[in-house]
Amino acid sequence: MTPLSFEWQWNIDYLIFMGLLYLALGIVGCGILYAVLKTWVDLGRREKEEEASPDLSYRSRYREY
Repeated sequence: MTPLSFEWQWNIDYLIFMGLLYLALGIVGCGILYAVLKTWVDLGRREKEEEASPDLSYRSRYREY
């Protein structure tokens, strides 16, 4: 229901319900937007060369595979 729908009534229960609904949708939307922007920024950065761990010998030849 929105204020443009036919059965809209300006009661406090409608305002609270719709306010909480739009608040939840806003939070979810901001979270998705943050994740997309963070991913986009991280993809633009060059990956640093990782040093091989001395304990794991197979990691020293990882780039060959």
